[in-house]
Amino acid sequence: MIIRFFIYLLFIFSSCTSFEDSLLVRAFKLADKNEQDLKYVLEQYHDDPQKLAASHFLIRNMLGKLSVDTNSVKASQPYFDAWSAYYEKYGRYKNSVHYIICDSIKQLYPNKKSYPRYILDLQHISAEFLIHHINYYFHIWQQYYWSREIDFDTFCKYILPYTTSNCYWEYASDFFEQKYAELRDTVQQKSYKEIGTILSDDVDKTFAQNWGLFTLKYPGLLPTTFENLAKAQIGTCLEANIVKIAALRANGIPVALNTFPNWGNANSPHFWTEIIGDEHIEKLYDNTQRPYISDRDILVDNMFWKNTYSPTIKDTLPHVSIQYCRTIPKVYRINYEIQENCLAINTKEEIPNFFRNPGIEDITDKYIVCKDIKVPLWDDKHKREYVYLCCYDDDHWIPVCWSVPRKKQALFTKVGVNVLYLPAYYENGTIIPAGDAFILKENGELKSFSQERDKKETSATFYSKMPYRQHTALQAAGTIGTRFSVCNKKDFSDSLNVYTITELPFYEDSFKIPTNKKYRYLVCDFQHTPDFQDSYSIAEIKIFGENRQQLEGLLRGTKGISDNKIENVIDGDRVSFYQPDRSEKQQYIVFDFGKPCKIEKVEFFPRSDDNRIVTGELYELFYWNKKWISLGRQYGKENKLIFHHIPQNALFRIHNHTRGKEHRPFTYEDGKQVWW
Repeated sequence: MIIRFFIYLLFIFSSCTSFEDSLLVRAFKLADKNEQDLKYVLEQYHDDPQKLAASHFLIRNMLGKLSVDTNSVKASQPYFDAWSAYYEKYGRYKNSVHYIICDSIKQLYPNKKSYPRYILDLQHISAEFLIHHINYYFHIWQQYYWSREIDFDTFCKYILPYTTSNCYWEYASDFFEQKYAELRDTVQQKSYKEIGTILSDDVDKTFAQNWGLFTLKYPGLLPTTFENLAKAQIGTCLEANIVKIAALRANGIPVALNTFPNWGNANSPHFWTEIIGDEHIEKLYDNTQRPYISDRDILVDNMFWKNTYSPTIKDTLPHVSIQYCRTIPKVYRINYEIQENCLAINTKEEIPNFFRNPGIEDITDKYIVCKDIKVPLWDDKHKREYVYLCCYDDDHWIPVCWSVPRKKQALFTKVGVNVLYLPAYYENGTIIPAGDAFILKENGELKSFSQERDKKETSATFYSKMPYRQHTALQAAGTIGTRFSVCNKKDFSDSLNVYTITELPFYEDSFKIPTNKKYRYLVCDFQHTPDFQDSYSIAEIKIFGENRQQLEGLLRGTKGISDNKIENVIDGDRVSFYQPDRSEKQQYIVFDFGKPCKIEKVEFFPRSDDNRIVTGELYELFYWNKKWISLGRQYGKENKLIFHHIPQNALFRIHNHTRGKEHRPFTYEDGKQVWW
């Protein structure tokens, strides 16, 4: 038996590189007690060269693959059981029911908390599973009309893998094979790319992606098992793509997970699924600000804030512009196959979490206009073996690519243009600047920031601490057409229209009612407002009588959806909002003051991120010079800040000390905040 096994290994090694050989040896060593199971898999295919090579591929690339221990996440199981039961009975989640389910489970188990633990796939995945997996995927590869022409290398890399991003379920192939059995019968003559698009769209329609639920309101519910994700159909964009990839692979479609560590001008990473093919993308994304007009503008998956547009969205003030889309510094493919040049395999020093994945492959030039650049460094003696380019994310610099420093510079390849970067070392989990921050312009120029003391801005006016993003502008545009009227009769028969929103309100707006007549009711009618991707919503409505006294009364009108109830318009919170149920016939809010009152002014606040400068709140301005340096504090006046004699050609950020955490760096150019 032993002699025969080594003959098999000799056969495999004769067709493998030394790198692949070394991976297999390391895999067997790390497998520990599971080593015999893995060797048994290879033995089963001694008379089938393709399956033998495929099993070798799976086992040698198991290095670094993990799976969540089911017992370690039992505390979150009631949530997924409830979601799974709902999805099985009703299908797609409607009217924020997933929040309602979450709240109910929380009341039943208020103190339960998961402590996720991962285990090595090499040490627990059985020979039985691997043999079943290999046989099944060879069967679909050879059986389905659309996958027969896919070559063996593509099959191994993009159909055969059993896991994506450390998440697998031993019954996943059976689950998705059965789920899409009827659909497969209707698409027999289509190409695998066409079928892949149909399956992908189906997952997009049914999987509830909700970043806020899992990261803000109920953190700790993820990670979970793949079985939970597949049955409950809920998670963040990462989990949605993990499910999508498993569904496509189980139906003979070659796919991979693409990602980037961080947006260039926003927080957090992003993930999407690529159907593998040899198509050439004619137009690359150049990271410039432009509105979405049609699907032709989607150069990278989900790159815009919202894939919709309204002609009412335009610059709202002379010194305020709309940030239409996100920028992307780098794009990586997360392969199952270990990459020979990956940082995870080749370094012994501590590296950022993202680069610990041995399967990441740089594919930036497939999607993004990018440049190879030589970045100046401050010193020729380096603290670490590697240096990184970082993008800004919510008070932190996030590494997005790496290089080996040479004297006082480092060569970085395929770097996305029109993005702000900082060269830095990574030590003990901390980012240590290694050179000046710069903006990579489209022509390849590195625009750094001068700190010459004699160059000052005489006066600079700031209107917000974050860019006015397209989705915020759309939420404001959704209020256009709202009609305000006053009356004294309960049936509104004496209604008098006093104001209609006709222009895009920048975070808030107001109107006066120039009359001495008194009214009992104020009616806010939004029956004829537009629908974009988000339904109508409004954050606050404040009504003032004589001597600036705020009027109070009873509310009635169209019921709200989930937590976005009607009372939110008078709760004093500019972030909470009211979102009416659009299925109801009448769309309105009525303020009943109990008796006729003189109404002098009405202020209204569309749903927003509340990141404008607010009168009376305390702000601090910083500029970057190897670190963030304060330029002083100031209270907002007339919803703006005015600073004098601050550095020219500098990188700034504004922090609100009264409320809110979000901020982004910006430059000040031609009297305008330009965001990065």
